[in-house]
Amino acid sequence: MSPWAELVALAERERDLVREGRWEELPALAQQRLSAAMALGAPPEAARPHIERLVELQAEIHAGLSAGRAFTLQRLGSMRRGSTAMRGYAPYAPAASALSTRA
Repeated sequence: MSPWAELVALAERERDLVREGRWEELPALAQQRLSAAMALGAPPEAARPHIERLVELQAEIHAGLSAGRAFTLQRLGSMRRGSTAMRGYAPYAPAASALSTRA
C-alpha cells in the first residue's frame, strides 16, 4: 500500500470514530495521521486520487466534529438551565438541621 493510501485509511478510521462518537480515541488517531502526513512531503501527481479522497474525508470529519460540538454545547446549556432552576427551589427545601431536631 502506498503511503498516500495509508493516509487515506487513517482518515477513514478517524471519520469512523467521529461517526461513532468515540471522542476519547480521536486525538491519538488525529496525531498519528498528522505525523504521517508531515512525513510524506510534497505529493507526486500519482497521489492525486488519494489527495482528493482526503479532502472529502476531511470535510466529513470536520462536519462530524462540528455537529458533536454543537450537540455537546446544547446539552451543557440544558444542564446549566436545569441547575439554575434547581437552585431556585432551594429556599423552599427544609434545612437538614430542622429535620433532625424534630426526630
